[in-house]
Formats: sequence, structure tokens, C-alpha cells
Amino acid sequence: MQKRRFSLTERVVWAVTATVALLVGMQSVLAFIAMHVQEDEMTDTMLRREVQQVVAHTLQPGLTPTGTLIESTRVLAWLTRGSAGASDVPVDLRGLAPGLYQLTSDGKTLHVAVTDTEDGRLTVALNATAEEARVGRFGLTLFGLWIVCVGATVWIARAVAAFAVEPIVAATRNIARSAPDQPAAPIARSDEAGVLMESFNRFRDRVDDMVAREREFAANLDHEIRTPLTTIRTDAELLGLEAQLAPAQQARLDRITAAVDEIGATTEATLSHSAGRFVDNEPIDLDELVRAACDAMADRAADRGLDIVVAVEFGARLQASRQALLTIVRNLLRNAVEHAAPATLTITGDAHGLTFTDDGPGIADAVRAHVFDRHRHGHRIDEGAAAASRQRGLGLAIARRLCDMQGWRLAALSPPAAGGRGTLFRLDFAPLSAAAAGA
Repeated sequence: MQKRRFSLTERVVWAVTATVALLVGMQSVLAFIAMHVQEDEMTDTMLRREVQQVVAHTLQPGLTPTGTLIESTRVLAWLTRGSAGASDVPVDLRGLAPGLYQLTSDGKTLHVAVTDTEDGRLTVALNATAEEARVGRFGLTLFGLWIVCVGATVWIARAVAAFAVEPIVAATRNIARSAPDQPAAPIARSDEAGVLMESFNRFRDRVDDMVAREREFAANLDHEIRTPLTTIRTDAELLGLEAQLAPAQQARLDRITAAVDEIGATTEATLSHSAGRFVDNEPIDLDELVRAACDAMADRAADRGLDIVVAVEFGARLQASRQALLTIVRNLLRNAVEHAAPATLTITGDAHGLTFTDDGPGIADAVRAHVFDRHRHGHRIDEGAAAASRQRGLGLAIARRLCDMQGWRLAALSPPAAGGRGTLFRLDFAPLSAAAAGA
């Protein structure tokens, strides 16, 4: 049998009610104890006064007779000398040593004082049954008030819980409705904590499944693409060896071979990143890497009217992942070809970072905040004219993601100078915190 779990509302109600019940109960008990002690002290004070009066009576001239001295509904007194007069004293009170006592005799509560006088041993009993009954009624009143307070607390706690917890309960219902496999496999738990935990587990399982499928797809793509890439590279190398090619043709053939190598390296890097592995860092010549990326994009840039000027500090080196940096630079170049041309792109930098500046149309302020979002290049790719475009809006998002993984900072500024035209992308190799502090 499955153990019932309390809902969040029930837990709030029980917690508030238990707290109030404990506090009010403690106050009631303390009030009852104080009342009881006060009644006992008042009764003992009255008893002492009665004893003083009886003692004063026994000191009058003449020998006071033994036996019962006073017998009323409230006060009883007896005087004994040895065994004389002891038969008049109730059995429960015989043989008591001098002192104060509280006894129950014949259903009555008696406060008893025993003292020795010149005429003998004096026993005085004060009937405190009425006082004890009054204390009992006071205790019952306190108990009734405690019950009323607890009941009122339950009602108030339910109202407070409904007001305070309802947003959480509503959010829980929404999360449960959107959990995977609903409504085919409804969530079995009824308490909010259980519903959230089961919903989270379903979302986590779905994400794990999606990640596993993406990794499987990447592995399958790598396996399927390597064979044709190997064929292309082999044929390109054989063509270069077997045919007498013009310098321009040989340059194109070399670019084909380099592009095939880049595809293989990119695929390998993608698989490593998807599996949580990172490519080892290596010394990188920044000028050589940037020029290699520009050479690969030269024909495409020329077709679109983009002039590329490389002014990277000669000899500047960086210890980093070559494939990650090459991918970032290539995506920034591709972005300039697609969105800035016709224009001039100037690439400057040193071991601290690279700057990509163009004099193209620039980026609108409303768009600049989203240039690194996936599937955006001015607007969502599934909106308006972008729906028919073959562009995917992933280049800058991939570049930013790689920068985050390497601890670099990539920012877009537009326009970089007066005139309202142009775009500037700044890539800082310093850690993000240091770059932000120096910005």
C-alpha cells in the first residue's frame, strides 16, 4: 500500500496549526498552574489565620477540653492530649506530625495544619473543595479556549495557505501538464513535491535522450562523411601529382585539400565537444591562422564584393585550441560576407585579442542584442523573408558558444565610429572576468 503524502497546502496548514496549538497550549498550562498555586497559597494563608485564632482560644484561662473544638462546613479543629480526644479526630488525620498537609477525605479536599500548643496538639482542617472545583473549572475553560483557538487557526491557516501557496500549486499544475508523456502516462504522485520531482525526472530523461540522439547523429554523420571526404582528398592529391596544372589551378586544388582537412577537423572537434571532451591547446600563430581562414573564404568574399585586409601583429602567438579559434574566425568572416558586403573588412589584433571591423551597413540597435542567438540574423529564420532563406543563423551563436567554452569574450559593436555605418566584433582572449573588468 502506497504511503499517502501530504500536499503543500496541507503541510502549511498542519505546520501553522501545530505551532499555534503548541504556543497556546503552553500558555494555558502555565496559566492553570499559576491559578492552582495561587489558590493553594490563599487557602494556606486562610488556614494559618484559623490556626492563630484557635491557638488564641486555647490560651484563654481554664483548661480547654480535648476533642472537637470547631465543627463547621468550612473549618474543623481538634485538640488532643496524648490519647485523650484522639477518637474524635478522623482516621485520615490521626498521627500526623506538626506541619501543613493537603489531603482528600470523604471526597473533600482538606488543607490541614498540625501544631503543638501548651494545652496539647492542635489539628485544624480547612475545607478547600470549592476552591479546587473553581481551579478545575478554570482549567476546563482554558481547554475549551484552546480547542477554539486550534479550530480558528485551522480555518485561518487554510485561507493563508490558499493565498500564499496557490501560485506554487498553479505552477506545479502547469509543469505537470507540460511534462513529457502526458496525458498518456499521467503523473502518479498527488503532492506538489512529488509532482515536481516526477516532472523533473521526465524532463531530465527526455533531455538525456535528446543528447544521446544528438551524439549518435554526430557519430553517424562522422562515420558517413569520412569515406567521401577521404575519396575527395585522395583524388585531389592524385590529380595534383598526375596532371600538369597551372598555378591558379594548383592553388584551387590546394584549397580543396585544406577544406577537406578542415571539415574532418571540425567534425572531430564537434564530436569531442558533444561528448564533453576538450581538444588539447597548442601554440597558434595568429597571423597565419587568420590568413588561412581568409584564403579559404577568398573566392566567396570576392564574389560578394568584400575586401579583406589582415593587419594582425606579426609573430603574435596564443596557446589555445586551434580548431576552436579557427571556427570562430571562419564564422565571423562568413557573417561579414553574408551581411556586410559589399564593404571592406579589416582584421587587427595581437596576443590579447582580435578585432573585425567593416564599413558595411551595420546592425540595428534592436537586432544587435540578438546577433548571438541561435537561428537569428536580423529576424528569426522562420519569419517573413527569412523563411525562404537557406541561412540558418547559427554562425555567430556557434562562435559565442566556443568563446564561452574557452573562457573568451566575444562582443558586437555597431556602429564602431561616427557616420552610422559599419560593425565591429571584438574577440578578447583574456578570461571573461578580466576582460569585463578592463572594459
